[in-house]
Amino acid sequence: MKSILQQYENMEIGINFEKPFRIEAAKLIQVADDYFSILDLQKGYTHHFSYRSIVQIIEHDNGVEVGGFFTHKDNHKIVVKVGHIIEYIPT
Repeated sequence: MKSILQQYENMEIGINFEKPFRIEAAKLIQVADDYFSILDLQKGYTHHFSYRSIVQIIEHDNGVEVGGFFTHKDNHKIVVKVGHIIEYIPT
């Protein structure tokens, strides 16, 4: 995973960093030995992820289109999907 992500260091990527099914733009700011870090371009927060949290990486030279029926479609050279802890709230 590290070798794949290193190619995109200091570039904008698509990643589902806050919500499991929402890919958002972020800047890949660090690719370390055990983790990678992104900068949330909207709020300015830095997020750190273990490589073990990566579920899938999608790359394409022409970009990967993301977005849904009622959302704006974006295009990223690379999209990283990370696993999320599901919040269970009993009814």
